[in-house]
Amino acid sequence: MTEGHMARLEGLSFKRLMDASEQALWRADHLPDYYRQPIRQVLYDCVRYRSWEASHARMMQQAADAARPIGQAFSLRETTVRMIHRRGLFDYLRTHEVRGAARERLFEVFYGPMDFRTAVLSEHRQYVLAASSGYCGEVLVGSIHDSSGSRLLERYEDLYRDYFEIFGRFVTAEVTGDRDLVTVLRPEMLRQRAITDRLRLQILSVRQERYFGGHHERPRRAFAAV
Repeated sequence: MTEGHMARLEGLSFKRLMDASEQALWRADHLPDYYRQPIRQVLYDCVRYRSWEASHARMMQQAADAARPIGQAFSLRETTVRMIHRRGLFDYLRTHEVRGAARERLFEVFYGPMDFRTAVLSEHRQYVLAASSGYCGEVLVGSIHDSSGSRLLERYEDLYRDYFEIFGRFVTAEVTGDRDLVTVLRPEMLRQRAITDRLRLQILSVRQERYFGGHHERPRRAFAAV
């Protein structure tokens, strides 16, 4: 992030972060289904809305408490990255309509030896909250004029979707016993994961020297990788 970008960053209070998030959800009708449908489930179900509000408030409080302006920008970036991760499994299952043993195996990878129905319900709850807060995070990154963050997060979302696509095919190939496909997909999966990890570190790291009001600050990593 350059000095010019930082000069335009604007810090937001906790109240403004929450108000802007709620307003973003109510303006979500134009979004693709993978955002619009879970957001509707949050807005039109009182129990889900309270769950979203409580979890989102914790993340927004962390952002509000961060050192401004750069700390808040990176806190919002971190939140948005985590929400991309949290909805990855359900996005893949929904897109490809995965059923049977492959579906159960994917849940086992993420949840371990847990009752399958319980794991599905848990994952769906997580997906609904993550999609809603993830969209809010994208809007808020734009609201504080972190244009570099918005661009990188959009790219990261695409790369992570590509990675999960390969990962899901890899797990399915293992379940069906397609050893040739497993052999082909393994190095591609690892390569895509490495590309994704490098971009994530770029999103969550400060790589350039920064200046605030004429005071020099050495470059340092803002957040650990999630």
